[in-house]
Amino acid sequence: MIKALVVTDPMCSWCWGMANAVEEAAHELVDEIEFDLLLGGINTHATQPIGDYGRRLLMKIWREVAEVTGQNFGFRLPEEFVYNSQLPCVALEAIRRRTGLAPFGFLHRLQQGLFAGAENINDPLLLDAIAVEFGWRPGELQQELTDETLHGAVREQFAVSRSYGTNALPAVLVEEAGQRRLLLGGYADSAMLIELLRAANGQQQP
Repeated sequence: MIKALVVTDPMCSWCWGMANAVEEAAHELVDEIEFDLLLGGINTHATQPIGDYGRRLLMKIWREVAEVTGQNFGFRLPEEFVYNSQLPCVALEAIRRRTGLAPFGFLHRLQQGLFAGAENINDPLLLDAIAVEFGWRPGELQQELTDETLHGAVREQFAVSRSYGTNALPAVLVEEAGQRRLLLGGYADSAMLIELLRAANGQQQP
């Protein structure tokens, strides 16, 4: 069985646009292909809140994503929002470490919160509250967000994802016997994703 690695990010609008396609493909291929995610990182050196020009640019991109994918957008951003995805990525890695599973559910909750609900997913208190929705005790995730081991794991994922030419997110890698290759760069609907993964699986199976 090959593994499909979805290179994604909680602040990537095209990744949110493709979220339903990934979910549908994972459901369809549940007995054929293992799905995992690799974090890509968005504006990870940004420290200042996004300005008016950046907001207008993002709204333009969001309108395009919504038109192409049919995904839900609220077309608002939080006030004083720093468009840097490192902290929510650390939260995702904390979820993975706790469960041992790819944190697609938590990822989709963060994406929905930002893109549809204008939630500031860079707020440690909000991230902690969302973790409570997933069964964590209040305050637990907030403590995890300062863990340098998690920060290091996230930075490593950013570097690894870029080493495969995935600067434009989303992307999909396929992995078998420890070998990875880029299968898809950019958006695909569920039918195309399923077709590409089945073809890759057929090529690599003995």
